Amino acid sequence: MKLIRAMLSEIKMDLVSAVRYRFGFISDMTVFTVFLAFLMLSNSGVSLAEKYSYADYKGLLLYGYIGWMLAIAAISTASNEIKNELQRGTFYLKMNSRYPIVVLYIGKLIAAIVIQLVITVIIAVLAKLIWKVALRFNAMILAALIISTFGMFGIGLLIAGVALLHKRTGALTLIVQMGLLFITDTVPTSDLLAKITQVVPLTSCNEVIRKSLAGTSDTRALILLIAFSALWLAIGIIAFNLCLKKAKKNGNLLMY
Repeated sequence: MKLIRAMLSEIKMDLVSAVRYRFGFISDMTVFTVFLAFLMLSNSGVSLAEKYSYADYKGLLLYGYIGWMLAIAAISTASNEIKNELQRGTFYLKMNSRYPIVVLYIGKLIAAIVIQLVITVIIAVLAKLIWKVALRFNAMILAALIISTFGMFGIGLLIAGVALLHKRTGALTLIVQMGLLFITDTVPTSDLLAKITQVVPLTSCNEVIRKSLAGTSDTRALILLIAFSALWLAIGIIAFNLCLKKAKKNGNLLMY
């Protein structure tokens, strides 16, 4: 019960902060909207219509874009938040908490998902009004997005572990976030590359969502998404804890 209260406190604190400091929310929404507009106007997802036998390629592109937005929010929650808390000095309080620090950051992840979903709804409505994208939603799409987000959180924890040891990982985080847009079939890529990057939860998520939209749901794709997401989450937790242990031993945490 106390653990749940601790997580709820993290969620409440982040949501209140987002409301008070609205500029970050507005700037994120603006950037995501402009970027999506560029993709829509450049007809970046045309090949998706043929691949999934679904006429509304803009819808396929939009849902992949939403998955990417949630994925980079998950990565940022782990990597950037931990680095910021180290600089503010609040990380040490959580490090000495009775609860695992990763569990506390799941509260921050949930808050980030809520904020990102608000942005997603606004962007989806704009896509419908401006580009006439048909909006469809079902339980499979929701499940795929949630599972993928937790898997990408694992990748964020991996980067956060590197940050504990080497501090400046802002460029690495940005490269990973932007790279995901082009290698996970969010923006159409080659079938070969999509197969290679299927180990990344976002790639599997895109496949599950798009097949669901096209009415050709694939159980195998969903199983792979669950398996790869669980694998990356486990890898992220283990790597982060090992890096934290090493950072304590080396005294890295004292030099932020």
